[in-house]
Amino acid sequence: MANTFYIPLTALRHQWVKEYELGQGFDLVRFPVRLAEAYRDFDHGYFRRRYGEQLINDIQGNYCLKLEWPIDPFQTPEEMVYNLEDPAITLLIVLRLLKPTNAGLRTIFHLPATLDLGFPFDFVDYRMQGSTARTNEELPPFTEEDIPQIVYYYAKLLELLKREYHHRRIFNALRFFDLGYRSGNIDSRLIYFAIALEVLFKPLRGRISRGMTDRIADFLGNTPEEHETIIRKMLALVDLKSRITHGDMTYFDISRPDKVALVRDQEDLLRSALQKILQKDKLIQTFSQVKERDAYFEKRLGPPSFAPAQGRPTAPPRSDRA
Repeated sequence: MANTFYIPLTALRHQWVKEYELGQGFDLVRFPVRLAEAYRDFDHGYFRRRYGEQLINDIQGNYCLKLEWPIDPFQTPEEMVYNLEDPAITLLIVLRLLKPTNAGLRTIFHLPATLDLGFPFDFVDYRMQGSTARTNEELPPFTEEDIPQIVYYYAKLLELLKREYHHRRIFNALRFFDLGYRSGNIDSRLIYFAIALEVLFKPLRGRISRGMTDRIADFLGNTPEEHETIIRKMLALVDLKSRITHGDMTYFDISRPDKVALVRDQEDLLRSALQKILQKDKLIQTFSQVKERDAYFEKRLGPPSFAPAQGRPTAPPRSDRA
């Protein structure tokens, strides 16, 4: 008989009536009422005394990630967390990839509710909690129209995880996107997002900042106006990152509304780039390999430009002689 695990999400309320198959053995479902009652009574009320009634009430109002585990039962808590954390965290990354969200994961529930004492109810992984530095009321809610995209990206990332080393650049970009996303400091968010953009767009040769800016604008800009807007934002972000890393700004300066808005623009650019890459297998392959990616952009933009050498006298042009 298969074991069943429920990993509740926070800040993803089940405003949808349906339940959804995500593929790879995972479903997005409502938390079963019978399971809530079983855990309330677990070990003569131990669960209720330890976690309180509020936890169950919060969980019942949100969706859960459900996994049927047909393999041999886990023997230790560490084995359980090891096998469940990657798919669970991947779902969180997918939600963050689609739109800004405070969704996070907490606790693992096992069905039937007869775990031995010592089995963890808590996911003790810092990656589980979401942070957008915004309240839930400020964020766009997930709707039923988002389900096909959730299913697509979830299946795609689980598929790519099977060849994680080959696609390590994409997973590194996702990792730094996630690190920046969960950071509560505006300067840390900017730097992590900047690293993710460098992983995806930094040229091997030529002027790094200008080359990255041109590549991002070319990749995401659909009109000349969008192209110019992206270049303007990227140049402002390069300047802001430089001033932060060289210690030229106080935290008060960094936290000004215009700087916060600029970092949110950076987050949106990174999110759009990752979405576009993951929508096409050809782009996934291109961005997984540095040489293929550079050849892709050199074909679109021409060879990289180089900054003039510093401190060298420039020889005057030679006149043509007959």
